[in-house]
Amino acid sequence: MRRVVIFIAAMLGVVLAADVYSALNTARIAYFNEKDYPRARKACLEGIDLAPDNCELYAILAGSEMGLGNWPSAAQAFDKAFTIDTSKTLNWIFKEPEGAKYYFQAFYFSARELFERVQYDSTLYYLGYAQVLEIEDVNVDILKGAALYKLERFNEANSEYMRVLELDPNNPDVNFLIGKSLFDSEEYEGCLGYFTKAIQNYKPQYERFGRIIFQNRLSIDSALAQEIVVLWAGKDTGRLDQLIKDSLGFAEGLAIQAASIEQFAKASDNLGRSHYFLAMAQCNLKNDTVALNNMLQSVKYRPDDYDALYFAGEWHVRMQKYAAAIPHLERLTNLCPDDQYAWFYLAVCYTEAEQYKRAADIYENKVLKLDPDNIDAMNNLAYVYREMGEHEKALHWFIRAEEAKKGP
Repeated sequence: MRRVVIFIAAMLGVVLAADVYSALNTARIAYFNEKDYPRARKACLEGIDLAPDNCELYAILAGSEMGLGNWPSAAQAFDKAFTIDTSKTLNWIFKEPEGAKYYFQAFYFSARELFERVQYDSTLYYLGYAQVLEIEDVNVDILKGAALYKLERFNEANSEYMRVLELDPNNPDVNFLIGKSLFDSEEYEGCLGYFTKAIQNYKPQYERFGRIIFQNRLSIDSALAQEIVVLWAGKDTGRLDQLIKDSLGFAEGLAIQAASIEQFAKASDNLGRSHYFLAMAQCNLKNDTVALNNMLQSVKYRPDDYDALYFAGEWHVRMQKYAAAIPHLERLTNLCPDDQYAWFYLAVCYTEAEQYKRAADIYENKVLKLDPDNIDAMNNLAYVYREMGEHEKALHWFIRAEEAKKGP
């Protein structure tokens, strides 16, 4: 009886082995010869059900998932293959010309997705395969540095960035990231050079794509460039398409300029961010005039950035340049109608410009609606109404301010 059981088990093993080989053979043919990734994937999954420790099935499964654009699934399959047998998996990858470079994409693009999902430890884990596959790519170092930075491992992050700068000293992304790391560590003096270098190297990108977009004009029109950037960021393709036809002279519209505008908008955003942090660093170093100039540049390249608009307005007010503050504060309040501080500064500007009616309207119907206990707004209203000759209203708000000071 025992011999019969052993015989049956042996026969079952032979059948299973045959089924696994059939699945593996189908997967090889479908993947390598036919590029039929769905069929290869199906065969791999069938084979893995029978032989969960076959690293080649996982490797072909990973390649099939890549062919289907499923980066996380591809990375997971390769990771499993390496766990089963690192040596065999490496041999499988290196058999193909440029195999390491091609298959590492599974890990890199998965790492990028994980980074966007705030899974920084997993990002680093997948990027670790760059060393296994002997990949040298500055983009890997940049992403690794960014993940380390998010994990507050600042020294390790800067080491990654410095490695990139050794290979590519003018890389604007890395200069920005190092500058940001130093800024967040409150090393304001140290970050200035990195932000400046980032700006110097982002600017040619902006101008290169700007020349393509504005080739039918003598130069890049700053106001029109801002409108393009805003429409692109807002995904308002209809208005953008019409603008390209009417204002830039391209009859094909967005269809012919989309790629250039995408790069132009990206360069504009990068310039705006770099100028913003350079301005904030200079502000912390008490270089107010230079800081303001950079903040204005930030607004130029990122015209709808709330923070840049706010500081551009506030700093102008602090310097008593009220007329110059108004456009920034008006734009900000249009974008963010619940920003009571922006409304307050805008009312101050109108007060100083002796546009008392507009100032009173903002204090009463904006600031005090958002912040009913704002004593400064009440005092300012009393002053505005006094200047307008409306003494009863002035007295009313003066009394309200005094009552508010006493509290409930």
